[in-house]
Amino acid sequence: MTERQERALSFPSSLPGLPPELTRFELLALAPDSPFYLLRSLQDENVGFILVNPFFFFPDYEFDLPQEEAEALGLSSIEEVAVFCIVNAPRGPKSATVNLLAPVVVNVATGEARQVVLADSRYGLRHPLPLGLETSCPKGESPAEKGEGC
Repeated sequence: MTERQERALSFPSSLPGLPPELTRFELLALAPDSPFYLLRSLQDENVGFILVNPFFFFPDYEFDLPQEEAEALGLSSIEEVAVFCIVNAPRGPKSATVNLLAPVVVNVATGEARQVVLADSRYGLRHPLPLGLETSCPKGESPAEKGEGC
C-alpha cells in the first residue's frame, strides 16, 4: 500500500454540496504538528477543503455521535475515531470560521469518513476561529497582532 493510499479517506455518501461521485479524498497535514489539514479529492483536483483539529482551538468541544452514524462508520471503540472540522476563510485568516455543527468523523482503522450534522444547539456553522493560537508563526510574530495568519 502506498503512502497516498494510507491517507485515503472514503466518504460513501460524498460530502454535502458535492457531486455524489466524489467519494475518495486524501488527508494531508499542512505542516508537522499543525492542527490544520488539507482534505483533497482524489477524483477532482479542483476540490479541496482546509480542516482543523477542533480540540486544538476548542478544548471543550464535545458531542454525542449518533448511534446510526457510529454504525455506518463501523466504529467499535473511541480509539478508532478522529474528528476534524471544515474551515471557511473566503476573506482570509482574520475572518476565518469553523463549522463545529457538522464535523468530519473518520474511522482511522478503515478510512471510512462522514460529515455528521449534529443536533446540538451549542455549535454553529460559522464559529469564529480564534487567532493567535497557531504554533507555526516565526518567533516574535503573532497573527493576532498583524491581523492575519503567518
